Amino acid sequence: MEKVVLSSRPYIRDFTKLELEKLIESNQFPRYRADQILDWVYQKNVRSFDAIKNLPKELIAFLKEKADLNRLELVSKHESFNHESIKFLTRTQDGLLCESVLIVQRGRPRSQVDFGDKLVLGAARAKGRNTVCVSTQLGCRIRCIFCASGKGKFGRNLTAGEIVEQISLIASEIKERVTNIVFMGMGEPLDNYENVIKALSILRAKWGYGLSGRRITVSTSGIPPKLRQFLKDTEGKVRLSVSLHSSNEETRSFLVPINKKYHLDELIKELDFIHQKLKREITFEYTLIGGINDTREEAEGTARLASRLGAKVNLIPYNPIQEMNLETPSKTKIEEFRKLLELKGVVVTVRQTAGRDINAACGQLRLDRTTGATEDVATSTS
Repeated sequence: MEKVVLSSRPYIRDFTKLELEKLIESNQFPRYRADQILDWVYQKNVRSFDAIKNLPKELIAFLKEKADLNRLELVSKHESFNHESIKFLTRTQDGLLCESVLIVQRGRPRSQVDFGDKLVLGAARAKGRNTVCVSTQLGCRIRCIFCASGKGKFGRNLTAGEIVEQISLIASEIKERVTNIVFMGMGEPLDNYENVIKALSILRAKWGYGLSGRRITVSTSGIPPKLRQFLKDTEGKVRLSVSLHSSNEETRSFLVPINKKYHLDELIKELDFIHQKLKREITFEYTLIGGINDTREEAEGTARLASRLGAKVNLIPYNPIQEMNLETPSKTKIEEFRKLLELKGVVVTVRQTAGRDINAACGQLRLDRTTGATEDVATSTS
């Protein structure tokens, strides 16, 4: 595919309220029109300027001629067998591919009607969560050995608008509101710092999506120089999750190569400050890989770190990728690891492997579509 240069036209989803007001005023339209545009874009989730009903024709014509509302094109979507996950493949203006995942969590309907396996998107369903896992980069420079996102070449950083548009596109497709956001897709959020912070401001602003920070989680491999600044810029109101994966310096360097630059003791020292001085909650993400980091020694070491920091631990059984000959621990081994942590007083959860059958589970998203998952060439469901 011939490479496309990104448009130099203003991208509405990239703008803060103040930036949009300046654009509107500089083109001889009243400032209050920005509020109306933002309401349609974020609260009503329109994906066409023509769908905006309360703007003068002259302003609509200006927007259509001079600005972009969308820059992501839906290529395909794949739904998991149990309907818990849908993976969305989109194409950027410069021809690169981005993956995002919708995770559906439903309770029982108030009427007590059990939809069972007939649960489908768009049908009447019980209240629950629509969580979107967004990507922040096209590829990943961290290159954890168990993660598909770092295999192959790195594309580029996504803009704030492209991060936010993943949510808009998915909400439009399912015709429901997104309730939670996790920054756990392709890329290291703190390696694309400015765009991630701007995207978070749009998600949390009253003029944007108006989401509580408690409904947003940012997952990072741990870049100590950025952690404190991140908490300052988000006012400590966005959930922080740190990818630990090992309590052993050598093993973590093998699994998470950035540990060679920012050693585990440096990361823990910074997290100590966050816990002791800033009184912020910390969650450790821990991918369990058979024969590598699922030992009793690792469990005890992880328990020591978690106890010291008052951290919760989220265990993630390894999700297979084509490039690596790694093993998912047995259920017995996973349970033993969990119990060892709990015996030390650590709060532990084991993440369900939702979406594994469509390569949409944690660690399976990728930029390079020539390996791994089935080719995404048309919209389909499993």
